[in-house]
Amino acid sequence: MAHQQEEIFQEFRNAIERLVPLTPKEVIDEAKKLAEGLESNEASTPEQIRQALVYIGRKEFPYRKAYLELCAGDEEARLQEIVLHKLDDATKALLEPVTKYGVHILDFVKSSQFEEFSDDAKVAIDNAIRVAHDLVNRQCDERAASRAESYKTLVAHWALEAENVQKLIDVLKDMAERDPQWRDEILSRARQFENGFSMIEEDPTREAVEKEISYWAGVLGDSESAGETVE
Repeated sequence: MAHQQEEIFQEFRNAIERLVPLTPKEVIDEAKKLAEGLESNEASTPEQIRQALVYIGRKEFPYRKAYLELCAGDEEARLQEIVLHKLDDATKALLEPVTKYGVHILDFVKSSQFEEFSDDAKVAIDNAIRVAHDLVNRQCDERAASRAESYKTLVAHWALEAENVQKLIDVLKDMAERDPQWRDEILSRARQFENGFSMIEEDPTREAVEKEISYWAGVLGDSESAGETVE
């Protein structure tokens, strides 16, 4: 029998599957153990699952950001090149009017125009994209592994950035306690930023949280918090 929170657990499992290569084994093992423990408990709540996702996501954040910084610069171009190389001439010709105007294949397959292609063409393109993803990921793994020192430095940088973002979120939480009128709304915004660490939401950024702090400082008439930054 499926868990009553099955939909959220599926997101958790998908997030674990997407953990970037070079994520430490202990982080992966802890994520799996947490997910399994929560799923085996029928009383697990969405809030407990959310907190687990945020907890693991914050640990994974520096490794993912470092990995992407090393590998993602030309990833889309390399992926598209591989896809086109894998297709036969007839299918490739269908995509030429698209790619010559700078539309990336990954964007095009999400469009209604792609649905107008024949089933055979759509299957061929989807299969080529899947193969290309595997090849690009393998190349990226090798690139990151061969630049271990750079990767290590980037991990340290992004770990510090995650700490700084969390400190700013904590400032926002503290501001919520200064006026009951705005408390729930401010805490809701802080929660949204924290959810960004969950691996299934958009990453929180220092700039976005600082902007939010500045906004609420204006609402609360708090000039001290308006200038809140983290070195």
